[in-house]
Amino acid sequence: MSQQPTVILPGSAMALTPADVWRVIRKRFWLIAACFVVFGLGGVGGIVAWRVWAPFYTAEGVVEVEPGQAQAIELTRGYQQAIDVRLFPQYIESQVRAILNTRVLTAALKVLAGQQTMYPGPEEVAAYELGEDLEVVHALNTQNILVTLTGTDATQVRDIVREVLTQYVEQLRSDRQQADADRQQELRAERDDLKRQLDELGRKLASYRDESAVVVADERGGEQVAVLNALVRQLTVIQVELAAARADWNQFQELRRQSEETRDLSAVLMTFPEVMETLRRDPTIVSLTQASTALAQQLEGLEQRFGPQHESVRRLKVSVQATANDLEAKRAEVLGQLIQQQGAVLKNRYDSARAAEAEIQTRVSEARGAALSAAKLTAEYRAREEEYRRVLDLLNVVEDGLERMRISAVMARPNVRIVGRPDIPPEPAEPRVALYSTAAVLFSLLAGVGLSLLIELVDTRLRTPTQVVRHVGIPMLSRVPDLTEDERLSLDTNLALVCHTAPHSLLAESFRQLRTHLLFASDHPIRSLLVTSPDPGDGKSTVAANLAITMARTGERVLLVEANFRRPVLPRVFDVPDTIGLSNVLVGLNSISEAIQATAIENLDVLVGGPPPPSPAGLIGCETMRQLIAEEVQSYDRVIVDGAPMLVVADNHLVTPMLDGVILVFHAGKNTRGVAQRAVQQVVALHGRLFGAVLNRVRATKGGYFRESFQAYYDYAGTRPNGRVAAAPFDRPGRDQAGTEDTDTA
Repeated sequence: MSQQPTVILPGSAMALTPADVWRVIRKRFWLIAACFVVFGLGGVGGIVAWRVWAPFYTAEGVVEVEPGQAQAIELTRGYQQAIDVRLFPQYIESQVRAILNTRVLTAALKVLAGQQTMYPGPEEVAAYELGEDLEVVHALNTQNILVTLTGTDATQVRDIVREVLTQYVEQLRSDRQQADADRQQELRAERDDLKRQLDELGRKLASYRDESAVVVADERGGEQVAVLNALVRQLTVIQVELAAARADWNQFQELRRQSEETRDLSAVLMTFPEVMETLRRDPTIVSLTQASTALAQQLEGLEQRFGPQHESVRRLKVSVQATANDLEAKRAEVLGQLIQQQGAVLKNRYDSARAAEAEIQTRVSEARGAALSAAKLTAEYRAREEEYRRVLDLLNVVEDGLERMRISAVMARPNVRIVGRPDIPPEPAEPRVALYSTAAVLFSLLAGVGLSLLIELVDTRLRTPTQVVRHVGIPMLSRVPDLTEDERLSLDTNLALVCHTAPHSLLAESFRQLRTHLLFASDHPIRSLLVTSPDPGDGKSTVAANLAITMARTGERVLLVEANFRRPVLPRVFDVPDTIGLSNVLVGLNSISEAIQATAIENLDVLVGGPPPPSPAGLIGCETMRQLIAEEVQSYDRVIVDGAPMLVVADNHLVTPMLDGVILVFHAGKNTRGVAQRAVQQVVALHGRLFGAVLNRVRATKGGYFRESFQAYYDYAGTRPNGRVAAAPFDRPGRDQAGTEDTDTA
């Protein structure tokens, strides 16, 4: 089957092609010409009149801004207010604003009071208006500022620009002199203040030096530090000795406690050997030891001589034992005394070390305080002395600056100068006739083209086949010219039978093209076809009748069925009765053979609507209608159904799927894009096969094709009738140019 067309949604934007633009220009050439006359020629005339009666003159002055004065900078060592090269563009912009300063403009107008009439009124208002008209710009890539003024009086614009430049330079010189004077006054005040500070600091330094003996304190500061260092070293030694004495004393106390508990003095004697040494050198101990030794030797001799049991031996043993006991007692006594003496020595050593440490610490604190006091005194004096030198240096800088500024004030001159004073303009600056005239002509042409394109975009009515294809998105099967466009046809020609009455006309040829395009619109033979339109009056009945006549003239048996019960047309077109028709067949009152009527055209039969039923939509969508179409397709080569308007009534909704396809007829210049798109969507929604569209009553316009097509067709066909084609017998007198189109206008 044929491929369904692409439906274009309403409101979709379609761009104009260059061909469309050219067509619009040709079509609306009269509008473009009118715009050219009104805007173009009228604008040129207005520009010429402006040039003759009210021209504008422009006076221009030039101010050069110098970056700085090298000689003055060298002499003043930078105290001249030189301009940094990087900031030079900003400086020029500041001078542009300075020229437009209200003070400068007011002074210029005061000087010209009574001589100029361009800016009357109060000073503030006149200065404001002059600032609005005066154009001051920085010429790019130069050091120049351009000052221009445009007005109707050449002499006055020259005088105003000259005076503005003069007042600007004077104001700049005055401002700089005042600024230098203010700066010098500030420096003098700063210098006097620094002198007062310097005197006060000098007095304070002298008083501080005399009262605090800073010089002596500074000399003794080193001695105090040396003493402090020696005391710190001595304190370290004493602290080491104190630690050793404390350890010995604590150890002695612990050993004595242990010996008292165990009654064993060996640990004490081993720890302190000097006690044992003192014990061995004690005279009493030595004599007792010697006596004990002698008795022991005597006892040993007696025992060898007399034996152990001898009386003298026993007495001597008693003496030896007594001597040994005395020795032990004496040793114990002396040892106790020695241990007591050792404890006293250790305790005394510990206490002495503690006392020495306390004394040294006191001396260290005193020495540290003395050193800090001397250092603080010296630091305070140095700080005051440094402040004095700083103020003195600053005073020297300020005094030097004052001297440099004095020299600068003598040598200074403004770094701006007037390099171009305006003269009386010899020629008007405005209007520029050639430029403005060209612009007026171009504007008029662009306005005409733009207005034409705007009208074309705003007007959504379908006028050409290209618009149908582009905006509706369905193929064009044929385009039918308007009757008034073909001068070879009379205005009372019956359009519904034009293929029969004027078979060699271009209108008849358009219907033959429709027949030919239908042959290739589907992959399968088209046996049944619905012809409909979006609205009444679009010419669907005319297209259906002429299509049926064209097919019948080729030898095919064609049945033309009228499915529009509301506004029947075919009985009047083919001059047949409408007492029996489709409605009778569908309700079963008559057979199909009784309802079909032959026409005067060979191979063409019609089935009129018949009496109008109470419910046309329900009747035409019944099963009987489906069977009828199926039977007649077997009897006829083509069955063409003239349906009701698609968007007005629902009669076609049920019959559309029964047929092989649908043709939509659009009225050129009447149907809009939205109406056509909704009709296409309706057919697609009903699952109908849409073969394409027929654009009816196409008017030939500028940029169109029918004017050329008419003559080309008749020349090629060899038909050269003189005057209008006479109406055939089927033409009814009084039938207007629209033919049957006016009969379906409901």
